[in-house]
Amino acid sequence: MKMKRYGLVLALPLALLVGCGEADELKTTATDTEEVVAAETEQQTAEPKEEADVQESELGSNQIYMKNKALDVNETIGSIQFAIDKVQTSRLTVAEAYRELFDGKEAVTVVAMNVIVENTIDDTVSFHPNQATLVTNTGEQVTADLWHSDDVGGEFLGKVKKEGNVLFFVEAMPEELTEVRFIVDGPFDANYEQIAEDRYEYKIDVTK
Repeated sequence: MKMKRYGLVLALPLALLVGCGEADELKTTATDTEEVVAAETEQQTAEPKEEADVQESELGSNQIYMKNKALDVNETIGSIQFAIDKVQTSRLTVAEAYRELFDGKEAVTVVAMNVIVENTIDDTVSFHPNQATLVTNTGEQVTADLWHSDDVGGEFLGKVKKEGNVLFFVEAMPEELTEVRFIVDGPFDANYEQIAEDRYEYKIDVTK
């Protein structure tokens, strides 16, 4: 089981987060020139925005529902400067070959957030936004998918900065989501002593 998962760790964030992180300009996996040209022509003559917001990959078809690239969540947490600057929700129809990774589900809703974490001191500090909890307005509580989120947590060995996407998979349809709560434990030092509050919570609007 683990061997299968390792092969997907690099592929999944690119497939899911087009339009959320720095991968805005990534295209679909089509390689045939005529196919790409035909797709672009169809996109221009149909509904451009709708067409552009469907991302095809080996994992399946990912329909982006909403994205906000101008979030303004910023906080000083001890020596950590923490920010969430982008959020995206989408519905991934999983290709049959990869459904085992999603407990056999044919489709999942993805909530993705781009976070920026910076330690401002020379001392080692540990902080784990990639292990955060998400609570939805529909009553779900899930932990970030550590396998497929970017490596934005762990030890910060001095003045280190990390940025990347944190992924959550939920049952609700994207259109059912109006607000989510991002909950993360506070950072601690090399002696496992808390250097700020125990827990931080951020309410984020995910209405389209």
